[in-house]
Amino acid sequence: MSTAFLIARARRAAVMFGVVALAACSGDDARTGDSATSQPAVAVMPRPMTPSDSACPRDGTWKRCALEDRVLKSGLAFKPVGDSMTVAYLRVPGVRYKIGLTASMVAFFYADTAAAAKDVTALDRFRLTPRGDTIGAWKSVPSDVIWSGNLVAVLFDASATQIERMRLTITAGAPQPLSDAAKAAKAAADTQTVQKLPSMPAR
Repeated sequence: MSTAFLIARARRAAVMFGVVALAACSGDDARTGDSATSQPAVAVMPRPMTPSDSACPRDGTWKRCALEDRVLKSGLAFKPVGDSMTVAYLRVPGVRYKIGLTASMVAFFYADTAAAAKDVTALDRFRLTPRGDTIGAWKSVPSDVIWSGNLVAVLFDASATQIERMRLTITAGAPQPLSDAAKAAKAAADTQTVQKLPSMPAR
């Protein structure tokens, strides 16, 4: 073979090797990109609101945020179902919750204790149904009915332990307004926390 022929053959081999290497790299990049895009996005759950938040004021009445914070701190598995329930003989809609695996609760938040009393005193206190009616608007007989201030809670399929825990939690009463001394202490703590935060670098 001539020298020119051998040089031409070597050049063709080098070109082919470069094409194969480029294709392999492209394939690796594509797989890496696919892997990155196929990773599921991690949802960041917002922090549950507590009575210390300004949007959940401590005014001595039950709010959803206060109830949910109190029950979760009691150790019960408790979460809102995400819908409400309307009962013909109750003036406000109820918020539905799930307790544990099988139990549930419907909570009715009235404007004040007097408004709740207008409904509750006219009903069977043990079932929250019209007197003489064992079921009323419910799909099953309630396990318990808990009334505390402006909150009326109806439990279903709850165990004795769940009922006792929920009763202790709710009948302790709604979060009360902070005293002047407590407000001052909280303001001082908040100020101290802000001062301890590191300053942001200038951009």
